[in-house]
Amino acid sequence: MKIEKKTHWKNYHNPNYIGAYAFQPNEHKILRIKSINTESVKSERGEEMCLVIYFFENEKPFICNVTNAKSISKVCDSSYIEDWVSKHIELYVAKIKAFGEFVEAVRVKSTKPNIKKETLSQDSQRWTRAVQQLAENKITIEEIKKYVVLSDDDEKEILFQADELAAKLNEEQEEEE
Repeated sequence: MKIEKKTHWKNYHNPNYIGAYAFQPNEHKILRIKSINTESVKSERGEEMCLVIYFFENEKPFICNVTNAKSISKVCDSSYIEDWVSKHIELYVAKIKAFGEFVEAVRVKSTKPNIKKETLSQDSQRWTRAVQQLAENKITIEEIKKYVVLSDDDEKEILFQADELAAKLNEEQEEEE
């Protein structure tokens, strides 16, 4: 039986942040924290300063409430947001009671996600080393993917950067000869 992908009605309102509508039924998302900022966020209740988390993966930012911040603190073994950067968290949807009714809300699982491979991102030192090794034919993309998770877009980008670096290295070598 084929599982049909469902579209939540809130997707059509194009909000700026991750919400329960961004999940398929029973879906969990394991994401790696890129940065954390305090930002002014507009809502039905007005404008307020919120803790906003950005991810390396191509996801919208996540407004982190107190409940979720406590869970992230447990996962990261630290209450300091600077220590959360580059850590993985697992998001899921739960039914909670808020404002006198039950609603769906995004929650952070309070245990460390089961990560088998690190996600390779363009702003990491490992990315730079991987580009260098690919350009020098010391490693293949298949070997890299044995050790890290690489999105399709990032795989294209790393191969593009490696090809450009290889061409530059070849030009330098030809000039020396």
